[in-house]
Amino acid sequence: MKKITVYSKKNPMSRELFSRVFEILEYSFPKSERRGFKEHLSEFKRPAFRSMVLEDGAVLGFMNCWELNGILYLEHFAVAEEMRGKGLGAYLMDELKKAADDLPIILEAEPPDQSDIAARRVRFYERLGFTLNKYKYLQPPYSSGEDPLPLAIMSYPDELSRDEFLKTRNELYRGAYEVPEDSDLYSAEL
Repeated sequence: MKKITVYSKKNPMSRELFSRVFEILEYSFPKSERRGFKEHLSEFKRPAFRSMVLEDGAVLGFMNCWELNGILYLEHFAVAEEMRGKGLGAYLMDELKKAADDLPIILEAEPPDQSDIAARRVRFYERLGFTLNKYKYLQPPYSSGEDPLPLAIMSYPDELSRDEFLKTRNELYRGAYEVPEDSDLYSAEL
């Protein structure tokens, strides 16, 4: 029977389960869009972090989220390769929407003009009710020595105004990425 379990600082994930989730994360996201094993494991020490894991005797998919000031940030969302195309992604997203408790849901995506895969992902999120926002966004690097990554912000249930976008971007930088307040990222062009 499929079940979703929410893991957090108060309900930590076993190392074995974390290893399987990280394996899916690793093949689903390029290195520039994720933390390393130890860094990702340490996220569970932060009160704002949650991992929703869909299981049925094995990990079918997961969503890593941050409940930040006024938003729910979906940092990573993936379904196991062998389970893709079976409606599990839409199911997980519906469960996240219920859990969001009226908080807007924010996610980062590659701009649709970067590749066919990026365009398909954006269309997937749009079918689930997300809007691609028009403002420029730089994802802070996950590893030192790397450059920020140009991505797009998608939001649910509504498009973000310029002020909402700035507030959301700054909250992501502070809350999930721990970008210092004096960073040039805060003044990047929109």
